[in-house]
Order: sequence, then C-alpha cells, then structure tokens
Amino acid sequence: MEEQSANTKDTKLVIHLQMEPYLVQWLIHEHGTDPVEFPKNSAEYDIFEIYLIRKPPFPLPNEPGEDTVPIAIPYFKSKDVRGKYYLPKSARNSLKRCIRTRFVIQLWSDLFRFGYIGKEKQDLIWAWMEAHGIEATETNWNTIAKIYDRKRRAYNMRNFRKRVKKS
Repeated sequence: MEEQSANTKDTKLVIHLQMEPYLVQWLIHEHGTDPVEFPKNSAEYDIFEIYLIRKPPFPLPNEPGEDTVPIAIPYFKSKDVRGKYYLPKSARNSLKRCIRTRFVIQLWSDLFRFGYIGKEKQDLIWAWMEAHGIEATETNWNTIAKIYDRKRRAYNMRNFRKRVKKS
C-alpha cells in the first residue's frame, strides 16, 4: 500500500487502479509522474477527498499489475489519510469514469477540428497516440478510433435532426 517517493523522504500512500492499457499510458504521460499525482481542485482530487475511508476488513486487492496505474493518495487538511487511505469499489469506478471522460474530451478537442477527412483519420490517430504517450498497437488504435467515431456520429446525428426539423 505504501511506496517510497523518489524526491522526498516521506512515504506516499498509493492505490493501483486497473484500467485499459491506453488509459494507463495516457494518464502517466499527461501527469509525467509515476505514481500519478492529481492537481488540487481537480475532479479526481475531489473524488479522493470525498470517498476515502478506513480500510475495511476485506479490502479490494491493491497490487500493481500489468494494466494498473499507481495513483498517489493526496493529503488533505481536513482528513488524515494515514487512517483513511482506502477507496471503495464504487469510488474507484467513479475515478475511472472521470479519467476516461477527460481522455475523451482531450481526444475530441484535439481531433474534431480536422473534421472527418477520410483515410487521413488513420494517420491523425496514430500521430495523436504518439503525442500522448500511447503505445502504437492495433488494439489501442482501434479503441481510440471507435471512441472518436462515436463522438463524431453523435454530433452528426444532432445536426441531421436540426436540418430535418427546419425542412
């Protein structure tokens, strides 16, 4: 549960959050630290502040693994994290959704300005993955392309409905 910090003498409490490989790679790249540390006043930080509890008698496993990302538990003035350093399953799921939503927003805001440009989309996604520290695998590319296409279709359908109503 504890991991020694490389740049300080004190220990940091860490949770290991299991996520899809592309999200793990993106998150570590975006924050530039291992373990990941979320900034104060971020939505992720707030999830920790609200939902940290004492470790229950039968906790979820918190071991590092292939598809896990180490996340440093932040310290709060109002809460002693040495006694409350456990994030329940529902809070972990909320944290995952929050991280994935930030990922999707960044993907959409970076790529939507190019619009749908046919075969060039493939190159754009590969370049975006490289720029954001995501391993260049077919699995990662297919997942990210599907996420992008779903967003694009959602906005295209809304515009289609608006045009139909005007007719």
